[in-house]
Amino acid sequence: MFVTDVYTAKHSLLLQQKPLNVYRKYLKDKETLYQLKHYLLPSVFEGDEQSVTHRFVLSCKKREIKHHHVLQAISHKDFAPIILKNNLESGYDIYFVNLTNKIIFHLYDDRGCDIIASDKEAIRFLYDEYNGWILDYDREEINRVF
Repeated sequence: MFVTDVYTAKHSLLLQQKPLNVYRKYLKDKETLYQLKHYLLPSVFEGDEQSVTHRFVLSCKKREIKHHHVLQAISHKDFAPIILKNNLESGYDIYFVNLTNKIIFHLYDDRGCDIIASDKEAIRFLYDEYNGWILDYDREEINRVF
């Protein structure tokens, strides 16, 4: 799945005035857009009653997304204008969800990513091969779990 969370003020017209463009730009087949689902959720930030989260979910295969371009755009920090149409008062997060392997990949910027799995063994090879890349405070948690 290709998931985008957009965080806006509760009464913001951002997504009505300037629709989300990320899916049109990074999908290989534009017909896939008809499967895009939108959910309006409470704010994901604790104690924030003035904001909401717009979650866009597209069930698709990796080959249907220009995922290299998405990752490059996130890394180069030029993604916000594409998603939010220069409304930087709002925030966003992009997730790739592999339902088969039960893994979530979230590249937050050029500094790093989060990789989450339902079974720690599914991503153990990452800890073994890239242990030097893991931040100290994450390594402590990993050592506790493994």
